[in-house]
Amino acid sequence: MIHFDPTTKIFNLVLATSTYAFYVDSEGRLLHLAWGARPADAASTAVLHGPGFESLPHFDQLPLTRRYELSTLGDGAMQEVSLAVGFPALSADLTSDEAPHLPVRDVRLRYLSHEIVSDHKVGPDPSSGSGCSAQPGLAPTHGQPGCVTTPRETLRVRLTDPTQPFEATLCYRLTPEHDIIERWCEVANTGPEPLTIEALAFATLHFPNGANELTSVSGWWAREFMVARERLPMGVRTIEQRAVQTGHCANPFFMLNRPGQAWEETGEVYFGALAYSGAWRIAFEQLFSLDVRAHAGYNPFDFSLTLAPGDSHTTPAIAIGVCPEGWGGASRRLHAFALERVLPCPADGPALRPVLYNSWEATYFNLSLEGQIALTHKAAAMGVELFCVDDGWFGGRRDDHAGLGDWTVSPDVFPGGLKPLIDEVHRLGMQFGLWVEPEMVNPDSDLYRAHPNWILHFPGRPRTEWRYQLMLDFGRREVVEHVYSVLENLLKDHAIDFIKWDMNRYATEPGSVAGQAIWRAHTAGVYEIMDRLREAFPRLQIESCASGGGRVDLGILARTDQVWTSDNTDALDRIRIQEGYSLAYPARAMEAWVTHRHNHQTGRILPLSLRFDVAMRGGLGIGANLNELEDAELAEYASYIAFYKRFRHVVQGGKLHRLQRLEEWGASVIEYVTADGREAVYSVVVFDHQLGWVRPPAPLRGLNSDATYTATDRHGAEVYRATGFDLMTVGIPGDASGGPSYSRTLHLKQV
Repeated sequence: MIHFDPTTKIFNLVLATSTYAFYVDSEGRLLHLAWGARPADAASTAVLHGPGFESLPHFDQLPLTRRYELSTLGDGAMQEVSLAVGFPALSADLTSDEAPHLPVRDVRLRYLSHEIVSDHKVGPDPSSGSGCSAQPGLAPTHGQPGCVTTPRETLRVRLTDPTQPFEATLCYRLTPEHDIIERWCEVANTGPEPLTIEALAFATLHFPNGANELTSVSGWWAREFMVARERLPMGVRTIEQRAVQTGHCANPFFMLNRPGQAWEETGEVYFGALAYSGAWRIAFEQLFSLDVRAHAGYNPFDFSLTLAPGDSHTTPAIAIGVCPEGWGGASRRLHAFALERVLPCPADGPALRPVLYNSWEATYFNLSLEGQIALTHKAAAMGVELFCVDDGWFGGRRDDHAGLGDWTVSPDVFPGGLKPLIDEVHRLGMQFGLWVEPEMVNPDSDLYRAHPNWILHFPGRPRTEWRYQLMLDFGRREVVEHVYSVLENLLKDHAIDFIKWDMNRYATEPGSVAGQAIWRAHTAGVYEIMDRLREAFPRLQIESCASGGGRVDLGILARTDQVWTSDNTDALDRIRIQEGYSLAYPARAMEAWVTHRHNHQTGRILPLSLRFDVAMRGGLGIGANLNELEDAELAEYASYIAFYKRFRHVVQGGKLHRLQRLEEWGASVIEYVTADGREAVYSVVVFDHQLGWVRPPAPLRGLNSDATYTATDRHGAEVYRATGFDLMTVGIPGDASGGPSYSRTLHLKQV
């Protein structure tokens, strides 16, 4: 519910269990009032009536602690700002002797009007039906919205500068059932001269004083999503990525709480996640007063946005919320939001992610029709549902030195084209997938030889190769059209069900015809191509991969069906990676492989049971060389795959509970449970265990206390039977002293 009191000028955004409120003060400034959990006994119509935030004594004449809904470079410059604008001309009432002070880098926003917009209608009254809809910038255009499409309300608050020709509209879209608000900003030049936006966040966020314990993730290739919890310092702490993709070093989501007042299932936690895959930044600022705020949006590094007269710009969104059920509750809300409102949903409804086989680690660049067909037969016999051919099928791509950019089937590898292989894959009852890396080009390629200036570069400067490749300039319209055309032709000419869209380097020299706008233009180009492909080929599935988990965020999830979480397939390393991923993103989109006993990345040797127990926590994939496996091993693989298929609907659609985390006991114990509590999956994996330790029990959650459950293993044998009350009180016995690399997965069903 969106409520506005014209007397107090207070806006209340009322969600299922939380409230967000702000107001217009006597000078027309839009100021934050409150954000937090609603009292449990509050009526659905209960709203806040004020008063507003009071400035600190001795500082009441200064804006040091003023809580702007969008902070600007204007009446204060000591703190971080979310918006900075340069105006090149003087206003009408100023004389020319002020010209040396141009540009005017002072913007002050004052309330002008507001409207409530539904997903289908716009107007002061949503039933008025004036026909316009509210969407954040870079919203998907592929025509496959989330699986829940019930209309939502958006509040649009229009602000204007009193003296400069500039407007900003702050947007708040409510998803009440998950206590999530999407915030974004629209800026417009209403004057006759161009103006420059120097910094632009999607939103300014205000948290309760002292809410300064930050949960975030960081890492690098092969160790993405490493969880860190820290106390914010006085001043500014940023998490960011300066790239044209989301990045490995950090991921654009956060959780905040008061230190010592939140845990996995208890305590009030604030959270946010950006729907954007370009250069991003979230700057957390703790003031001397213990005020805590965040500025989340475009990275101001190398940022410039020019608005011509009459132009406007709409930012992507940040999804925010507050949850009284700890870090786990915050995760479940983000998961449900992604599953229902973000991930694309075909017309016939969401499908379970298929069991995938990828032939990369089996063959690398040594591809042949005969070799791939041999693998397809073994994969199909194991129960695989999607067979994907990785790198090396195209152009002169016999190794990683050449061929990128030439997306035509290599006659050296497949003399008869891909059709014989695709036909055999389909005959075996599997879907066919193909690896592509459309944003890149090798200097040794036909594309580069034809268009050497189609890459990011600065004239007269070296062109830095990384992995023997350069990055195409998606700031060029002709490049975006070319990439779309070659992929469209590939999909028209072949019955391809799935593409693995990879990206294996960062931008170095970001020289583009788009100038500094390349950081946004590249992401917009990738989104556009994916959207157009999904619209033209509605059954197409897409996986986002960027040297592993380098492009994972709500923006890319709106175009893809799954993400490749990490190139590191070592099961013990994957526990940490997947646990960090699970803080924000759902298991259904998390692709996880079982690979070789002797892992190709770490060299560690781990049992098959552990490798499957970890991989079955997401979308299951197989990457091992099936030609190296004995018949008995292939049969064991088949047994695990059949086991996974019995419960994958619970993993991919259920609620996640992290019953024990690695940082506590060196063990990861998780549960997925259906909304009705009738089915669950229990998974325990031990990373480290000291002799003499006995880990505490891990009581399950979300079951029905009065019901009886059976827990079965992959052989279908019943290993435990208990009531939901027992399971949610003492857990499942037998795992408390399991040593390193101990693991097991059980499927629980109500009887």
